Amino acid sequence: MVKFLEQKLKFKVNRQKSGVRRCSETTFLGYTLLEEGSIRVSDKSIKRLKDKVRETTRRNRGVRFEQVIKELNGVIIGWANYFHLANRWLSDLRNIDGWIRRKLRCYRLKQCGRRYTIFKLLHNRGIPETTSWDVVMYSQGWWAMSKKQAVGKAMGVRWFAQAGLHSLLTQT
Repeated sequence: MVKFLEQKLKFKVNRQKSGVRRCSETTFLGYTLLEEGSIRVSDKSIKRLKDKVRETTRRNRGVRFEQVIKELNGVIIGWANYFHLANRWLSDLRNIDGWIRRKLRCYRLKQCGRRYTIFKLLHNRGIPETTSWDVVMYSQGWWAMSKKQAVGKAMGVRWFAQAGLHSLLTQT
């Protein structure tokens, strides 16, 4: 087959990518074809999306929160438009969407900087005073703080929508 493609049709065959294997072991244009005929986003494509989100939400960038959301929206919309054909990825999508919001919570909390400023942010978003102080005083690091229930309530899905963040779930 390779001889025919290379000599007769003048194609160049990449021997590393070519071969006979199961559909689920192969990715094509960022998709993985499953044996029952459905399509899902490949693991490598999800990893690349996460790497791009990590790069955009690096907490030491010194970029305004609104600008970070604007940059992320471009990534989210483009990624969702490209992978809209996948029909087996809803649970992955929910996890990635929540993970993106958590990364943004970290970014926003780090922007506040000091404990009192974080307390004011949480308290102004409707979190009781004692709960806000508990979050600020007993959290170890930005990532741990972003997982706290009070922080998730203060900076929930609605808050991000008001800030202009597009969701992967609404883009498909």
